[in-house]
Amino acid sequence: MLQKNVSFYTKPGCLLCDEALLQVNKVRSEMPFHLEVIDISHSPGLMQKHGLHIPVVLINGVEAFRYHVDAAEFRTLLLNGNELGNNTPG
Repeated sequence: MLQKNVSFYTKPGCLLCDEALLQVNKVRSEMPFHLEVIDISHSPGLMQKHGLHIPVVLINGVEAFRYHVDAAEFRTLLLNGNELGNNTPG
């Protein structure tokens, strides 16, 4: 299994982000993946794109979660990347 790349878009003071990152780190303690935490407050472009929708979690560049992360579903997506894209929030 190839290691997945996870991007986590957040900003300071975001309580939903803190909760979601706890779930991401819970899964990370069980299985390896590369995690990049991106503070959108340093980029006007990212603020415009994600500012109202954080946290946003991408797995290998594909949006997997917005607002909340379900640890069990996250684990499943990491294991079965072929399902990615079917649960992208609208």
